[in-house]
Parts: sequence; C-alpha cells; structure tokens
Amino acid sequence: MSAQPERIVFTGDFLRPSVGGLRPTQHENIDWLAKVLQMPVGMASGLPCETVHWDNNWVNGARFEASAIEAIYGTFWRRADIHAWPYIFDAPTLPAAVEDMFTRLFAGSLVIGFELPPYLVNFCARHDIAFIDCSLSPVRFMDDLLLQVSASSSDITAALRPYRVAEDLIRLQAGVLSSSVAKANPHPPRPNSLLLILQTRFDKVVIENRRFTTVLDHLDQLRDIAANYGTVLIKEHPLESQSEVLSVLRNALPGSSHVTKENFYRLVAHDNLRGVVALSSSCVAEAGYFGKTGHYLIPGFTPDSFTPGIEGVNVDDAILSPDFWRDLLGAAGCTVSDKDGLRLPAKPNRFRQQLRSAWGYNQIDTDIPISWAPKPK
Repeated sequence: MSAQPERIVFTGDFLRPSVGGLRPTQHENIDWLAKVLQMPVGMASGLPCETVHWDNNWVNGARFEASAIEAIYGTFWRRADIHAWPYIFDAPTLPAAVEDMFTRLFAGSLVIGFELPPYLVNFCARHDIAFIDCSLSPVRFMDDLLLQVSASSSDITAALRPYRVAEDLIRLQAGVLSSSVAKANPHPPRPNSLLLILQTRFDKVVIENRRFTTVLDHLDQLRDIAANYGTVLIKEHPLESQSEVLSVLRNALPGSSHVTKENFYRLVAHDNLRGVVALSSSCVAEAGYFGKTGHYLIPGFTPDSFTPGIEGVNVDDAILSPDFWRDLLGAAGCTVSDKDGLRLPAKPNRFRQQLRSAWGYNQIDTDIPISWAPKPK
C-alpha cells in the first residue's frame, strides 16, 4: 500500500503534441477532469487538489509550456513532434532529469488521471504513487458516455467494483437501440456484410511496437477475415479522410466492397451486418453487444490493452458523487468524511455535451445538440 497521500494531482498524457505542431492536445481533457471531479473529491477528502498539464504561454495554470516539452523530448534524443510521441508514450523508464522533474510534481500525491499513459503509470509504480485513471469507455451507446475507471492497487479496485455498470444493462440498451433500424435505415447493408472501420492515423490505440500502424500494415490478415463475408463496407473516420488508403483497400479486398457513410449504430444493429473489423476501434468492442463478430487487426489487442490499472470498470455518473470518492480514496489510505448519499439526478448526455463527443450517437438520438458533432460528408 502506498503512503497516505497528502494531495490530489489531476493529470494525463501531457507530453502528447498536436499533429499540426508543438501544441498541446490533452490540456482540455485534463482540465475537464479536474473541474468535474474537484468538488466531489474535495467533499470526500478535503485534500488539496492540483493539476499538471501543458498549455503554451503558461495559460490555464499550466505546469509546462512548449520549450519545456521540447527539452523533455530532447532528453530522449527525439524531436518534439507527433512522430516521436509513440516512443515517449511507451517509455518504461525516464531520463534522470525527467525522473527528477516528475518526482517533484507527483511525490506524496494520489494521481487521478485522464487516460494515463504508460510512461506515467511506470513512473508511479517506481515511486509507489497510487493512481486512479478515468478513460472513456469503449461502450458509447448508453444514455450517456461511460467512464472506464481503473486503479493501481487491489484495495482501490475492490472499492470500485460495486459501481460497475452491469453488462446486462448494456445489452438491454443495445437491444433498444437496435429497434431504431426498423424505421430509420435508408441504406441497409447487404446480407453477410463486414464493416471495416478506419481510424485516425495518430492515436494511442494505433501504436504498435512504438510506432503508428495502419490498416495497410495488416492487409493480409484483413483479406483472410474478409474472405468469410460477402460484402465489405468501408467506413472512414468522420474527422480524417484517407483517399489513398481507400484506393488500396478497394483494389485489394476480395469480392464486393464499397465506402459507406451510414451511421455506425444503424449498420451494426442490422441483421445483415455480421462482423466489424478495425485495427483497434471501440466499434469492435461495441459490435459484440449487437451480436456481431468483432475482429481486431493489431495482434493481441483487446479492449483492456490500454487500461492503466489492474482492472477496467465501466461506471456512470456515480463518479460525480462524493460517496464514490469516499470509497475509493478511503481504500487508498486517505482520511475521508462520512457518507451522505448525495448524488446528482441522472441527466442523459451530460458527459457527451461537456466533452463535445458523440461518435455518431447524435445522429440517432436528438436529445443532444448536433451542431458541434461530426457529420457525414
């Protein structure tokens, strides 16, 4: 068991730069997590809360700016850009200067992270620093986004398990969602179709052997999978067109294949769609709840491949209640206040609206604004 924490530090993958240059990408996510959890965490423990993230020009309480990030990458003998990030992301150890810097930032704390990267998880393990990670669950079709919470210790994990959203409840929601295809499916898939999901090129879930991989790196495996289906539907990521990849795929895949812009949930809920394949997309995990066969192209990938803690637990907005944090922080050795049963009334799409992330759910549920969500082209 780690020593009793003296403070809470909210953080995440603050070393991840933008595709467009030396700009931060995770500062808003980290700041969101800190702001949404500071109140219930404070009510539960009274511990002081800090935030560690990178934002240029030292705005928004940043602990790093561009020159500091550039210096950290330099200690790895890497240029600070998105192509070097996979090497840093998976780092089992840190250069001495960076290790010392992180020690000053995190010593004596309990870390609450947004999608904690392996370099921070490994650092926490070396220094016996407890952490609780909050990542977006791959199940994204419930009334609101779920968070997958995991922790560094078995005691915290045991305290977390009672808050798990039941698998049967998720299955029930998939059943209700499937009914939407009865009256709102203008372009149904052909019988025995396979849906190929293309992903963005620069994401942690497409890191393989400390570099970015693409579906073209796994073309032979994809052909073998596709041979068991009559039709292959190819769906691009709504934020990133990949015309060159599409051209190769349409020439390389056997049988009939074509590009679709239909909503993922309308497709996966239809009886004619029988399988979903991707490098590592959450769509593959979701497909199982709709009775479809899921195929990952990255060898050995599972939905838990990037779970930082011992066990990922899907939780709903119970994470906003002080009692949730009394249980978890108490298990981490913190002194906590008495339980009070306080919980906000349930509100559909609370997290979707705050995070401006819907993954196509907005196209089948009109209870949320659609102006900010990606639309099919």
